[in-house]
Amino acid sequence: MRTALQWILIVFGVGCAAISLSHIVIGPSTIPGANTPNPSLDGDIRMVMVLFLAFGIACVWAARDLDKHAGLIHLLMLLFFVGGLVRLLTVAYVGWPNAFFLAMIVFELALPLIVTPMLQRVTGRQASNDLVALTR
Repeated sequence: MRTALQWILIVFGVGCAAISLSHIVIGPSTIPGANTPNPSLDGDIRMVMVLFLAFGIACVWAARDLDKHAGLIHLLMLLFFVGGLVRLLTVAYVGWPNAFFLAMIVFELALPLIVTPMLQRVTGRQASNDLVALTR
């Protein structure tokens, strides 16, 4: 299970990095179903993608030592889950996105619900304990 979890985090992190780099280099035209944004939105998307790039790199880095970096992994999964919830805010305010982003909502809500219990099983520790340890 340890190796499977490490590979999940590595593949996920590399995917996040690849997505973010495509948005940074090519621009928002890589977003399925999106219209050409104005310069303000274009710049905002590219800037946020730098953070998503760091998120992906952090997933790959943390996968090297699950025991040592469990708190960070739990935090990253919590942030990813909250990102899925924020997409639901968009649904409430603007409406339903295209099919790709519907799938992303499911993925963003499901992945943390898979990774977190796996990590707890691998480390033998509760997520809450690892998250609290981040503050020390």
